[in-house]
This record gives sequence, structure tokens and C-alpha cells, in this order.
Amino acid sequence: MSSLKNIIRCLLLFFPLFIGNAQTTDKIEETYTSKKGIDKISFYESLTHRQKLDHLDFLYQNLLKLTTDEQINSDTKSSMRLKFALAEIYVFKQEDLKTIIAFKEILNNKDYKFPDSKKMYVLVQLQSAYLNLNLYSNVFKINSEIAYLRKKGVNYPLWSYSNKSGLYARLFLYDKAILQLKSEIKEILKNPKRDSLIVPSAYNSLGYYFFKNNQIDSAYHYYNLSLQKAETALKKNDFGNYNALSGLVKGNIGLLKMKQGDYKAAVPLLMEDISVGIKIKDNNNNDGIVKTIIYLSTCNIKLKNYSEAQKNIELAEQQILSKGISPETRVAYYRTKAELLKAQNKKDEAYTYNEKAFNLSDSINSKKQRLLLAGNEILYQLEEKDNLIEKQQSDINAKEKGILYIVATALGIILMTTLLYLNNSRKKQKEIQQKNDEILAKNETIKESLVEKEMLLKEIHHRVKNNLQIISGILELQNLNIRDENAKVILKEGQSRIQSIALIHKTLYQSENFSKVRFQNYLSELIQAIQIAYNSNTKINIDVEANEIELGINTAIPLSLIINEIVTNCFRHAFKNKESGNITINLTKKNDIYTLIIKDNGVGLPVDFDPKKLQSIGFDLILGLTRQLEGSVDWKDENGTSIIITFKDLA
Repeated sequence: MSSLKNIIRCLLLFFPLFIGNAQTTDKIEETYTSKKGIDKISFYESLTHRQKLDHLDFLYQNLLKLTTDEQINSDTKSSMRLKFALAEIYVFKQEDLKTIIAFKEILNNKDYKFPDSKKMYVLVQLQSAYLNLNLYSNVFKINSEIAYLRKKGVNYPLWSYSNKSGLYARLFLYDKAILQLKSEIKEILKNPKRDSLIVPSAYNSLGYYFFKNNQIDSAYHYYNLSLQKAETALKKNDFGNYNALSGLVKGNIGLLKMKQGDYKAAVPLLMEDISVGIKIKDNNNNDGIVKTIIYLSTCNIKLKNYSEAQKNIELAEQQILSKGISPETRVAYYRTKAELLKAQNKKDEAYTYNEKAFNLSDSINSKKQRLLLAGNEILYQLEEKDNLIEKQQSDINAKEKGILYIVATALGIILMTTLLYLNNSRKKQKEIQQKNDEILAKNETIKESLVEKEMLLKEIHHRVKNNLQIISGILELQNLNIRDENAKVILKEGQSRIQSIALIHKTLYQSENFSKVRFQNYLSELIQAIQIAYNSNTKINIDVEANEIELGINTAIPLSLIINEIVTNCFRHAFKNKESGNITINLTKKNDIYTLIIKDNGVGLPVDFDPKKLQSIGFDLILGLTRQLEGSVDWKDENGTSIIITFKDLA
């Protein structure tokens, strides 16, 4: 469901209204071939966006041949028109590095002056290319240049309205993405030139950001608002786009149902999204269709409708043969198929697909790193070229200043007595202005540095979380291949402990404060993960109360392991031979002392319970981590078991 804006753009391209007789493929290529030199470029410029996409490979190969045309190269304007056409081709082909090189070369050409509207187009394409390569510092620089042009009154491409909110979303700063997108929607509503699809699409994106930020009620609100706006603006006059957008939004609502565990309600919504997507048959949207089919298969697995899940997997396999399927989607397909095979007791085949998912995921990460390194190398070369151009321009300016200085000196000698006072006054004003500029520049540098440090810290937590999840995945693969039940339990316990630490890092990189963990949110996710891992026939209700409690990472990690040990122990032992049970987790603070109470209404502790005589890694871990927190452990055996831990925050 990511890249929603690109999907909507693709849907727009699928439903164009054609007036008159469109040129066929052969006709366009024949017409281009019949032209000569600069006329070929003019013909390319006259084509519609759709026609350029339909003949992309042909146009790319033939425009490249024009780079050796002496007549075109001898004329600056003609040469720049050709470079601009090739740069646009790179945009269509999604070759981000070539896009950056081509447009930077156009911008650095001081002999060619193009209008601000065209410069805005170039900057928007550079912004998108840098964003795709995760070069966020360059995106921020481009944003400032775009802001300058917008202040001058240059029109900003409407369908690029959400680039800034999209940047926040890529950094997992969904709170900021929501605020930014709301501001962008206000700007769109003020623009009379907006098309009828853009507002419903924007509300759909806003709902998606609320969904990613775990604000379910707000996500439902904006998804429904998107459907209402689409029905008002599109249903009567543009049913094709209405049908496509409503299918997409309903698919998103299906994901909300999945997140709430209502898989039965999610199934028809996801099926409607798939039905619309398959009817469109747009290669640009194949990836989204396959993802939705995988989600549908997951729902049927959860509902134990294995035959339907098998049909979903087979449909996904058919779609995967099409173009435009991302490696990440293939990873999701392998994992879902492994889950289905595991449910069908085909453990060997499940292991094979889990292994495929693991290998492909590792390959994706390696490829991203190589691409980032290559991008940095290209950017270094571009910066060297920019520095050379700036030096040449500086030398020219120095010579011009020298000439002007001689003239000014001559005039100064003639008018010395008259202009002496004005000259001194101007010097003082210049010094003041220069100091003001230096202060402003330093302030900007400090702001950029703070943003960069925030991004780097977020990336560290994100990578630690990913590495821990890889370790957890390896343990899961190992568990599938082990027959000894005791060893399986030990591996599962180790995996649970790793997941509890990974959740800490996930909570940190998704929050604005990287030094504190909000324990109410963290415990909710931890309990959900434990419930999934220890899927029991006993109906266990868990209440969590830790409002306003925030702990430093040095305290949060050992405390998370303690809670994980106690709660998993409750799942395994407290409710044997019981149909239901309750667990309460209460974390409070009084002065500088924190108190954690975990209580269940299960079978209670053995009569002769003594933790010192237990041969239990789990309880040893609880005692050791409590000492690390400079705390103490106590327990009660009344109507179940209560464990009370007091400790200090080590942060």
C-alpha cells in the first residue's frame, strides 16, 4: 500500500479521454523517422505524456543517436533541448542517477537561460530522484530552491504537492507527515486549477499515514472522507477513476481490519481492491495488486480457510510473472506461502520458502547499499564539476571587478570630497549586512546539522531493529528444522527476548524523543507480539497501565526483558486446564522509584516455591536484571500470582 501517489498517477494514465484519431504505434515511429535533425526533437516535444511512455524504448534509442549530430551540437539552444528530452526519458525509465547527471548538467550551463517554469520542473524531478536514492540532505537543498521559486509566483506541479510529507513518511516521522500533508491539502483546496482526483487521493494518503501511526479511528475517518469526496467529484463524470480510487481506498480499509484482527471483515474489502486492479491491467500497478492478494491470503490463513488461501497464492503467482513486481513484494509472497505450507504441515517446503525470503531480503539490502555507494560517488563527481564551474565563474567575476575597481577609483579621485561621507556610510552598512548574513548562515547550518543528527540517530535505531529481526528470523528458520521439543522451546524463548529488545529500538526510531521510550505504546506492541508467538486455546485478557511513563534506553531494555520473561511464563504455566484468564500489568512512579506489578488469576505458585532452588534461566534472568536496575523482587500467591518489582531509572 506504499507509494500511493504513484499508483494514483498510474490510474490517471489508464483512463485518458482521447479526442480525434490518435496516432498508432507504427505511425508515430514512421513520422519520427521521416524527420531530420532538430525536427526530430520538435516532434518528440509535440507528443503527449502517454505517447512518450508507449514508445519509450524507441525514442530513447533514437534520441541518443542525435547526440552526435554536429548541427544540433553547434547550436546551444538545440543542444539543450536534446539534453532536456533525454533527461525526461531518464525520468520515465526511473533511472535516478542518470536523471540527476542530466538535469545537473542543464542547470550548470550558464549560456542557456530557460524560464522559471521549466526550472521548477527540473528541480521537482531532481527532488524525486534524490528522494528515491535516500539522499535526504540533497532533497533539503532542492526544497529550499523550490520554495524560492514559489515565492516568486512560479506554479508548483500539483501532483508533486506531497513530496515534503512523503519525505517525512520515508523517515518514519508519521506525526510530521500528517501535519505536513494537512497543510498541503489546504494549499490544494485554494488552487482552482486542481483536478477532481487530487483531493480524494490526498485524503486517502492522509488516512494511510494515520494507519502507519497507529491512529486507527483517524485512519477510518480520512479513508471514508476520501470515498465521500470521490463519489461527489468523480462518480458521475469520471467513473473509471472513481472505480479505481474507491477500490484502492477499500483495500486500505481492509488493512485496518487486518490490524484489528477482524480478518473476516477484511476479506471482501481486499477482494474488491484486487478485482478493480486486475480489470485495469496496468503494469505500473501490478506490484500493488500482488501485495493486496498476499494480504488476502494472510486473512484466509488466519481464518483457517486454507483452500481459499491456496487460490490466493496461485493468483499471486500468476501476477508475479508480469512486469513491475518489486523484490520486497516477492519476499512477502515467499513468507506468506511458507506460512500457508506450515499450516498445511508441509514443513520442509515451508522451510524452503522461508529460506528464499531470507536470501532475497539479504540481497535487497546489499543492492540498496551498492546503489547508495554508487550514488554518493556520482554526487562527489558532480560536486567536483560544480566547484570547477564556480571557480571559473569566480575568476571571470574577479576580472570584471578589477576593471570596475579601476573605473571606480578614477571616479573616486574626481569626486573624493563630495562622496567621502557617502562612501564611509556605505562601508558601515555593508559590514552590518555582512555580519547579519553570517549570523543567518550560521543559524541555517545549525538547523541543518540538527536535522542530520536526528536522521542519523533514527537510522541507527532502525538498523539495530532490522539486525535483531534478522537474528530472530534465523532462529525461526533453525526452529523449523529441529525435532527436539526442549530445544524448540529454548529457541522460541531466545527469539522472544530478541523481539522484545527489537521493539525498544522500533519504538525509539518511530518517536520524536530518541532518548526515552514511551512504555504504554511499547507494552501494547510487546503483548501483541507475545500473544501471536504463544497462540493458546485459553482466552487470555491482558490489561496494560503505564500512562505517561517514559524510561531511558539503559532502563528500558532490561525492564522489557523482565516483562517478557514474566508474561511468557504466565502464558506457558498460569492457565493450564483453564478456558480463560486475566493478566494485569501496572507500571507506576512515586518520587524517583518505579513499581512494576504483574498479576494473573491462574493456578498460582507451587507450595514450596523458592527461586534460589529453581534451575530456571528465566527466573535467574529476572533476578539478575532487577539487580542491574538497583531494584528488588517480591511475589505473592493470592488468587493467582503477583510479582512486584521496584527499581530506579538508570538514564
